[in-house]
Amino acid sequence: MLLDSLAFLTPGFEWWHLPLLFLAGLIGESFGALVGGGSIVTMPALLLTGVPLQSAIAIDTAASIGTEVGIFAETRKKVIAHKKMVLLLAIPLTLGGIIGTYLLLTIPGDVIKYLMAATITFIVIHAYVSKRPNSKRVSKKSYALIVGFLFLIGIYSNFMAAGEGAFSRIGLMTILGWSFMQSQGIKATATMPSRIYSLVVTGVAGLIIWPYLITMWCSNFLAGKYATRFVKNVPDQYMRIMLTIVSVGFVMYLLFFY
Repeated sequence: MLLDSLAFLTPGFEWWHLPLLFLAGLIGESFGALVGGGSIVTMPALLLTGVPLQSAIAIDTAASIGTEVGIFAETRKKVIAHKKMVLLLAIPLTLGGIIGTYLLLTIPGDVIKYLMAATITFIVIHAYVSKRPNSKRVSKKSYALIVGFLFLIGIYSNFMAAGEGAFSRIGLMTILGWSFMQSQGIKATATMPSRIYSLVVTGVAGLIIWPYLITMWCSNFLAGKYATRFVKNVPDQYMRIMLTIVSVGFVMYLLFFY
């Protein structure tokens, strides 16, 4: 009786959606924890269940909390050691996230579709043309630049989500000269307040489908925790090729089939 009543809470809900989203979360957020761009896998899975684009973005953004908690579980010592930096990064991310959530609730889905397709295309191109980060000493100018950059990332993250992890890591590594592992836990923890804000607002607005979100929280936590543990063992070129294939497929889906 309880399972039947739960199905009626969500129009279009099907039980096969849950294993689909769990698998997509494991695969996508493993990408996300390794190189960024996990939404390029999880977003198509959400759209395949028939949810509107705004709802898919809201669920995907909120589900990232699971990934970030998993990453924090593996990097908590580093995060605690840099708690002041976490707070510094959290402020612009959260302020930007407030604006991004507002845009998600007010801009038509067709506009978001084309913005997302263009953004993912840019991410793929950037992954092949960007230079290796310079580990120079961080200046005050660099800190000012990263605050502005993360404010924009916060807007983008709660508005469209796809590829945000790749964007933010590129910024932290190139502007601050951090290693991948340095950026991993600190950025994930700093992003949590913005994610929680988005969850509350979009939940009140009725965009969250709770069985889907809870399923993805579980899979994303496992992906974030264990992908972070083994991140150094995966050659970047393999992840880049796989991410490119999925990205091109997702852009084609958005433009010609959604």
